[in-house]
Amino acid sequence: MTKAELNQNELQALRRLAGEPIIQSQDIQSSSLLSSHIGEAVSSMPLPETPSEGVVVKVAYAGACYVEGKNRSKRFIPQFPGNEVAGTIHDIGLNLPNCNYTIGDKVIIFPDADKVNSGYAEYIPIEDTTKVIQIPNKVPLEVAAMLPGGALAAYAAVNSAKPHVEKLRKVKSCVNVLVVGAGSLGLWTVKLAKYLIGRECNNVRVFVADNSIDKLLTAQEHGCYDIIHWNEEDHEQYIIERTLDACRGGVDVIIDYIGSNRSMQRSLKVLNREGLILVSGNSTCETSISLNTLAAKQQSIVGIPQGNLNQLIELLNAIAEDQLEVPEYKVFPVEDANQVFEDLCENRLTGRAIFKFGSQSSTHVVDNH
Repeated sequence: MTKAELNQNELQALRRLAGEPIIQSQDIQSSSLLSSHIGEAVSSMPLPETPSEGVVVKVAYAGACYVEGKNRSKRFIPQFPGNEVAGTIHDIGLNLPNCNYTIGDKVIIFPDADKVNSGYAEYIPIEDTTKVIQIPNKVPLEVAAMLPGGALAAYAAVNSAKPHVEKLRKVKSCVNVLVVGAGSLGLWTVKLAKYLIGRECNNVRVFVADNSIDKLLTAQEHGCYDIIHWNEEDHEQYIIERTLDACRGGVDVIIDYIGSNRSMQRSLKVLNREGLILVSGNSTCETSISLNTLAAKQQSIVGIPQGNLNQLIELLNAIAEDQLEVPEYKVFPVEDANQVFEDLCENRLTGRAIFKFGSQSSTHVVDNH
């Protein structure tokens, strides 16, 4: 029996016997009031005024966005409308120059940091129409909604890793890339690694590490068979040894979406000489790093940049042209937001959760892999 087989069998056994650790639902800040607030907003919210040189977008789908506080297990804050919004053009300003929009056009909104958490809204006024991107008819609105948020963040991460991977491919027989976090961001990263780095790169291996076995099995279903269970209840040295063993010596590039002190220290111990760590900007933790060790090993730690408008358009075109596969997602009526956020908090959902605004008869599941 090979080591890879042992790894998979261990995961299956742990899933059956140990169960999954969960975060208590009361950790969601103000979540018990979320559904009632949405109901009140739906019944009383007036239509916004249309900017004279802008548009009003009617929201059709929005990702279940949230942020975590400094104590990851004690604070969970839903965001509306979030940074994943797709809908249709509801109204157009009378003074909009060179208008290429018509009422009913399907669009997505490039995220505006000032409006990501401005509150529940079914109609969003946009003054800067360069942030309103029309969607090809071939791309479903619920898929398009995911692109400005998680998909774009993953695109920026893989795009940042690509030059380093290509440089190492010239001098190494195999380049190991480790994605820390098997949630929605991790799944997009697996798909985008194939798209951006290339399907024919036989000397690049992508691994995914996570504490959740269900999420790791979902990553397997999406084509990433090199998975590593980072059980946080295990001894730290044991986790490091298992990671080194799975990667057969170490890791060259790490994309860390968890950003905890423990994940960073662990990553540094499995990172090869001239290795690169890319860290998500969502991290709120602090950690200590030996600069002497970094310099001696010629290692680098870089923040993942925010994706830009051109990258978002490329993502949209890649999906429209069937060049990029869409990871698993599930669609829920926005009225069920309270339950959805509880399920996310307790690790009962894998893949991306998308809210549908308006009438919705049932939960829709897409597993596109």
